Amino acid sequence: MLKKIAIKGIDEAAAEAWDRGDTTFTNRFFPSPSPRNRDADVAAAIGRVESLGWKLHSRTLEGAGLQRCWNLLFVRPPASDA
Repeated sequence: MLKKIAIKGIDEAAAEAWDRGDTTFTNRFFPSPSPRNRDADVAAAIGRVESLGWKLHSRTLEGAGLQRCWNLLFVRPPASDA
């Protein structure tokens, strides 16, 4: 019997990395129009990750068609001196 595979959303994975104290968070983002894909909009996904405190450092696009993906690198901003 096949079990439903639950893939974490980018914001869930980013929150876990933040809670661990990681200094960087990377994600290979595959935008998909499928209604099962919670991460269909790269701009919205970046916004959700940045709302956790991460700052987008770089993004590169690779592939074509259904194999197209964004490689996203987020960094934790330095702690303020205040």
